[in-house]
Amino acid sequence: MVHTLSHTESLQCSSDGIWEACKHADEILPALMPDYFGKSVFLQGHGEPGSIRIVKMGPAIAHAGEVKERMDKFDEATKTLGYTVLEGDPRYSSFSAEMKFVAVGENSCEGIWTATYEPVGDMGPPEHIQQIVVLVFKTLERAVLARKTLSHTEILNASLDAIWEACKHADELLPKAMPEFFASSTFLQGHGEPGSIRVVKMGPAVPHAGEVKERMDFFDDANKALGYTVLEGDPRYHYFSAVMKFVPGAAAGTTDAIWTATYVPVGDMGPPEHIKGIAILVFKALAGAAKAD
Repeated sequence: MVHTLSHTESLQCSSDGIWEACKHADEILPALMPDYFGKSVFLQGHGEPGSIRIVKMGPAIAHAGEVKERMDKFDEATKTLGYTVLEGDPRYSSFSAEMKFVAVGENSCEGIWTATYEPVGDMGPPEHIQQIVVLVFKTLERAVLARKTLSHTEILNASLDAIWEACKHADELLPKAMPEFFASSTFLQGHGEPGSIRVVKMGPAVPHAGEVKERMDFFDDANKALGYTVLEGDPRYHYFSAVMKFVPGAAAGTTDAIWTATYVPVGDMGPPEHIKGIAILVFKALAGAAKAD
């Protein structure tokens, strides 16, 4: 027989903020809850519906070992994610759950978790899992409250349209214009549209980075803005995302390039001034390409 168990947790952060943190949960939870979560490895996909991942549990859940899950839902509009356990929990013949975040105020929301399960034998409801979910909600809340931003505006001597056109070719342009910073950019999924996944191999000027896996969050032609999130490759931040936006400059033929990063630092790591410096060089490379065309 199928049963359900539900729990609602009040959270002192915005629904937008905690939803963004959910996108980084595979990095945040092992970092902030190592007793419960070892690491997540995707066997298929990168978190979108249909993705398959292995979650290696921490020592506080030693009996679980690892769990294979399928992502069933990841709905931006309703801030809802759903998953099904495929292997690894013998206490239930079937187990699936949804998490949903509903705004209550500007800086508060509710996290709603609902599990659907079929117990094996006389196994009771998964209240032990519910307790872990409460810790997950509070850990994501903590990450949101620790979130910081850094912004910079650069004036470029090139037209807005020319700069934006150069942005559309940045994956080919930057390794040629800035080989000491960017060796190559290869798409694992998509071709630059929202949801695309790319691996950027860094050049010798960024030797500690090696390569970085990024997800394109949006690419807005109408507003000439793009956003991306680092999925893997930068251990200095629990999560890191950035937006680049281009608007007409005060002087004719110029463009204001605005870079804004949102990040949760690891330990006492300071703001990503080093990444801001690279962003400024990227803006200048785009301007150089725009003026050359």
